[in-house]
Amino acid sequence: MLTRTAVTIESVEPLEGREGTIVTLRGTGFAPHIRNNCVVVGGMGACARPEPDSTDTELRVRIGPVAKRTEGDILMWPGTGVDVHTEQVAFRDTSLKFSEVAIFRNGAPVASAGVNFRLTDGSTHTYSGYVEDAPATRVELGGLEGGPVMRVRFPRDLQLPARLSVDICLVLKEPTLAIDFSAEISGDMGLEGCLGVIAKSIMTNATLLGENVFAGVSKNENSGEFELYVTKPYLTNGMFVVHFGES
Repeated sequence: MLTRTAVTIESVEPLEGREGTIVTLRGTGFAPHIRNNCVVVGGMGACARPEPDSTDTELRVRIGPVAKRTEGDILMWPGTGVDVHTEQVAFRDTSLKFSEVAIFRNGAPVASAGVNFRLTDGSTHTYSGYVEDAPATRVELGGLEGGPVMRVRFPRDLQLPARLSVDICLVLKEPTLAIDFSAEISGDMGLEGCLGVIAKSIMTNATLLGENVFAGVSKNENSGEFELYVTKPYLTNGMFVVHFGES
């Protein structure tokens, strides 16, 4: 098993931001392959993707979509990662084509910056989920339906554009697995089909690292909302952010 030395974060600048803000982490031990650094900001409120001009002592990250204003520490894992060669995933009559993918398994303990970073604004059409005790509605999750799950709720009247893009940031602990991708969705653009192909894409990517991750979509009979669930064995904590845009 490939392991890395622990990361130290000595400084963070700035200490607040929104989607698109560049944040600089200075320290030691950042992964030499820049996309194999997994960074979350604002107490796991959003992912921050490393920029290509980063180094092993200075990691510049761009904040991704933000579901809501929040604050908290910056956490970082130097990961063992893979290059994903899957180009497209289909679910029923809906297809998802990847434009950027990064998959991480932590190769060293998590590093805490020990700062309070504020996410100052939420992004449009962005939804988040947090760990709950068990699914609130019927959904098939590989036999793990009775344990902790991540759930993201979507309004029942949500209208998706005909040319749809999606950004996903999913972090599941413990041990830590992160899946971060951007993609375009085509075909049947109903919400259930779009969420279904996202769920299948999450499981497909996790399989590339040998991880047993299960995802599924259910409609809440009481609220009429569609709900996207994700879980894995030994799930203890995590974050899940879904952003829809027009491609």
